[in-house]
Amino acid sequence: MIIKSANTQKTTLSQFDLLGQDEAALSKAFAYLIGYDKDCYFEFLKFIGVKHKKSDLVFRQSDISTERKRTEGRTDIELKKESDYHIIIECKVNNNKLFKQRTQYLNAFEIEANQKVICFITQERDTNKQITNDVSIINTSWLEIIELYNTKKFIAKDIVKSFLNFSTRNYKMKQLKEILIQDVNTEEINRFENFNVYGRNQTFGTPLYFAPYYTRSTGKIEGISSLSKVLGILTLRPLDIDNFKSDLEGFSKNQEQVESWINGVKNGKDIPTETYTYYFLDNPLKFNKPLRKDGGIQKGRGKDWIAAQIPPNRCVSFIDFIKHIPELM
Repeated sequence: MIIKSANTQKTTLSQFDLLGQDEAALSKAFAYLIGYDKDCYFEFLKFIGVKHKKSDLVFRQSDISTERKRTEGRTDIELKKESDYHIIIECKVNNNKLFKQRTQYLNAFEIEANQKVICFITQERDTNKQITNDVSIINTSWLEIIELYNTKKFIAKDIVKSFLNFSTRNYKMKQLKEILIQDVNTEEINRFENFNVYGRNQTFGTPLYFAPYYTRSTGKIEGISSLSKVLGILTLRPLDIDNFKSDLEGFSKNQEQVESWINGVKNGKDIPTETYTYYFLDNPLKFNKPLRKDGGIQKGRGKDWIAAQIPPNRCVSFIDFIKHIPELM
């Protein structure tokens, strides 16, 4: 690593840059930030819903550690304060998977902790919230962490500016899965059109928008006829949806919309007992003419778009989506 090049006044690197560029470096940088500045620490606790008193004494009594070895594995970051709370933070960048780790550390918490939280920070927007036993499972993204501190209150702090520069420069946080496009069956079309809800098998990671693709087999006009903003996502058993009303109210202040979402999850006489992921959507923007898949059989069709059978979690950027809009004019 070059710290300072010849014929320059001084290094432009911060203390964070010396950590490297892997995910361990990013988790250590974040741990250092919240361990260095108590305002950043309390802001993060508030963000993940941990109740506490905000005082110098609470901060002084809090323990922050990284890469702690446990029987269940090595955790990235842990926050603890006596019997008040125990938080395990797992940090990921790029496409590293989290499926095993979502349950890996459920037995690693201090028994006496009143609030037990495992928080996953990834490079994708993800608003999934679950409660397993007495452990809250929170999903968020590095972009949301950046947005949390990219405010007038925090940006004046040199330590915050250094962290934000480090994270955005090295980890390309602007790269998001923007628009999810998926084939939908008749049942999900009904749920989408009548309740602004989309249900699917359990998944993780959240796009900004959802665009359902109606296939010929549904009896509807084929193609993408609307685009909806994703206001929130929950992974749950449909039977338990009433217990998540407060989460839904966090996605929307409109009680009528919240009740519609609840009815959408319960849609059908036989409510499934398995766990599914549900996207809670805003009212859709509708197109006069549907967007279609790339046709033909030539190699490379569907690049940056869709073709044939749409794979799970197929996301495109706004730019690639908009390229197909002139076809509607």
